Amino acid sequence: MFTKRTSIYTRTLNAIVVLSVVLLAACASPKDLVYHDVKNFRVGKISMRPEVGMDVQFYNPNKYGMTLKDANVDLYINNKLAGHAMLDKKFHVPASSTFLLPVTLVADLKNILPNALTLLANEEVNIRLTGNVKAGKGVMVNIPINYEGKKKLNVFQ
Repeated sequence: MFTKRTSIYTRTLNAIVVLSVVLLAACASPKDLVYHDVKNFRVGKISMRPEVGMDVQFYNPNKYGMTLKDANVDLYINNKLAGHAMLDKKFHVPASSTFLLPVTLVADLKNILPNALTLLANEEVNIRLTGNVKAGKGVMVNIPINYEGKKKLNVFQ
C-alpha cells in the first residue's frame, strides 16, 4: 500500500518536472538575429524627410521559425543619426536560415547633408544600428538590436 502511493507520487512529480522543462524550453528567449548585410537600396518618397527602402540580410540561428513585428531601429553613419526605420507589418522568419527583411528608412537630411561630402569621400563608413524588435512564436519578446561595423559605400561603382 505504501509503495503504491509512492509510485503515484513519483509519477506525478516526474510528469510535473517534464512538463516544466518542456514549457521552459518553449518559452525560452530566441537567440539574437545575426546581421549580415544591407542590399537593394531604393529611393521611395523624395522630400525633406526622404524614404529609402532597403533589404537587410539577417541569419536566424534559432531552430524554429518566428514572427517579427514592431521594430524600431535608428541608423547611424559615422556616429551621426542618418534615419529611423520601423517595421509595422508582421514578417515571418524561417528557421536556421538567411533571409532579407524589407525595411523603409526615413532619412534625417539635417544630419546627412552636412556630412555628404565626407560620406562620398570615404570608401568605408562606420555603421551603427540600435533599437529593438518583438520576436517570437506565439509569445513575443523584445529583442535588442545592437550592431556596429564598417560598410563599403561603393557610391561610384
